[in-house]
Amino acid sequence: MPTEFWYALAPDLLLLGAVVVAMALEVARVDARWSQGAFIAAALGALAVLFDQFSGQYAAAPVAGELVVDRFAIVGKGVLLACALGVAAWFPGSARGHKFWILAASSLLGGLLVLESASFATLFLGIELLSLPAFALIVQGQGRAAASEGAFKYLVLSSVATALLLFGASIGYGLTGTLGLEAFAGLFATGTVQAQAALLLVLSGLFLKAAVFPFHAWAPDAYAAARLPVTALMAAVVKAAVVLAIVRIVGPATLGTAAVSVITALALVSIAFGNLAALGQARFKRLLAYSSVAHAGYMIFALLDTTGSRGTDLLWYTGLYGLATVLACASFAVLCPGDDDALDRLDGAAARRPVAAAVLALSMLSLAGVPPLPGFFAKLFVFKSVIASGHTAWATVAFVGSFLGLAYYVGIALRLFRPGPAPAPEPALEHRARRHDETVA
Repeated sequence: MPTEFWYALAPDLLLLGAVVVAMALEVARVDARWSQGAFIAAALGALAVLFDQFSGQYAAAPVAGELVVDRFAIVGKGVLLACALGVAAWFPGSARGHKFWILAASSLLGGLLVLESASFATLFLGIELLSLPAFALIVQGQGRAAASEGAFKYLVLSSVATALLLFGASIGYGLTGTLGLEAFAGLFATGTVQAQAALLLVLSGLFLKAAVFPFHAWAPDAYAAARLPVTALMAAVVKAAVVLAIVRIVGPATLGTAAVSVITALALVSIAFGNLAALGQARFKRLLAYSSVAHAGYMIFALLDTTGSRGTDLLWYTGLYGLATVLACASFAVLCPGDDDALDRLDGAAARRPVAAAVLALSMLSLAGVPPLPGFFAKLFVFKSVIASGHTAWATVAFVGSFLGLAYYVGIALRLFRPGPAPAPEPALEHRARRHDETVA
């Protein structure tokens, strides 16, 4: 049994080891690149363990009633680790100190704990460990008031989300006598008012953390205030962990009529609002924030599925969305170095860096769902399952709403290949030319 415990939780322990190593390196005042290396090594080791567990169809309950390692947890943890590894590998300039890697590893560790939770006790600990380092990452290495404001909004609204989650869990505990997620999912079949209230409270808390409309108010300021690597982590790792936590809670249970109505309305409005709000954005990180709201709508739309493929569809969606977002952020950082994320800096960028421009264009078109890019199949899986569940009309409306996002996604791709602004003449050359003209005259 001790061996089973260590093997089941090996990915978590490797991330915990990376946190400890990074702390020791900071005390020793070693170059921060060593902490980045420890983070990458821990993530690669964790992925290797997960691959071994997946290939061997491994399943275990290392802590009975609290933690469970099953196929969903293994694949979900692989998604989070792949996104985080992309941030670590593609943002070499993000190593602005050991604290970045300590906080990033801590947040990732919280995401892994969320995916293997079997009760609300461990789920709560995982979500808080996922979220709290994100607040610090927003302001870490910055002295701007905007960063403090964005982190504060995230902190306050995340606290409200936690309160809603715990309130719903307490109602579920009163009805079932346990904090187990499996028992909570069993309440959905009863259809009682108390069960529906518990479900809606828990989902509202998680929707707020996932930036679903109208719980999205923190996202634009938090995304815009953070540095680009942190924005990528929040959009990919944090969002994926929260959305997959919803699947862990709901499981394969069929939602009641009230829950279906609420989720359908929130999903459709999130898709429409996120895409429309992104159209008027002039900065890359705020555009990503509203794009994230729209994609949150697609993700929760998958909860309407009754065919049993809810978890699989969202694993594909979060993985492909997260990797496309990380690639988009990394390529933007290459094309537009510095803290200025104005979109007009992309004009004519393909002439300067054609490879990075091509990666950014493909990433944005994948987020738009243009075939045959991966993002198209992510949406296809969701729409196919929802239609098979008997929600054809709503799936059609959501599909039409997805076209609203084409304008700004394609707009960014076109910016890259349009002629850039003519370079301003150097002052010395301009003065010399003026003197020459005066002499000739």
